[in-house]
Amino acid sequence: MKKLIIYSAPNQNSFTHKIVAKLKEKYPNFELIDLYSNEYKLDFLKFEDKRQIPYNPIVEKIQEKIKESDEMIFVFPVWWWNCPAIMKNMIDSVFISWFAFEYWPEWKKELLSDKFASVIATCDAPWNIYLQDSAWTWINLKDYFEKAIFGFSGIKLKDFKLIDKLRERRKTQEKEILESL
Repeated sequence: MKKLIIYSAPNQNSFTHKIVAKLKEKYPNFELIDLYSNEYKLDFLKFEDKRQIPYNPIVEKIQEKIKESDEMIFVFPVWWWNCPAIMKNMIDSVFISWFAFEYWPEWKKELLSDKFASVIATCDAPWNIYLQDSAWTWINLKDYFEKAIFGFSGIKLKDFKLIDKLRERRKTQEKEILESL
């Protein structure tokens, strides 16, 4: 099974990078897309007509890697109840009509239904703020990825891990967290 890891974290010393290093050790043959690297850095979308979005070779390169993969693993820190803007921009730029889905009169056709995806996200807040219906939950992060992004294109969510309370757990439980991946 060919794996593709897509991650975003600007700090090279972050726990997100440690997670990616652990995944690299666990899956030595995976492809890696670091959204902060120059190789995969995308300008933010700008267009007047969505049917005429300018060609971008980086978008095409990421799409090819997605097509070649069986499973994707998205790794990122949670910022403001969601993935960082650089990850969201990649999703907006890459998972587009005629690549991830097609519109049809009866609804849509999912074009990536042979793919699986997992999400590993880190945050400092307790998990329930992002995943459980409460006064604090504005968006259920798992539902957002499972339904709005993956579901719309047919990708099946294999696993969703939210590593919460990271600031208080990191020093004492970092090794156990990494070993559990």
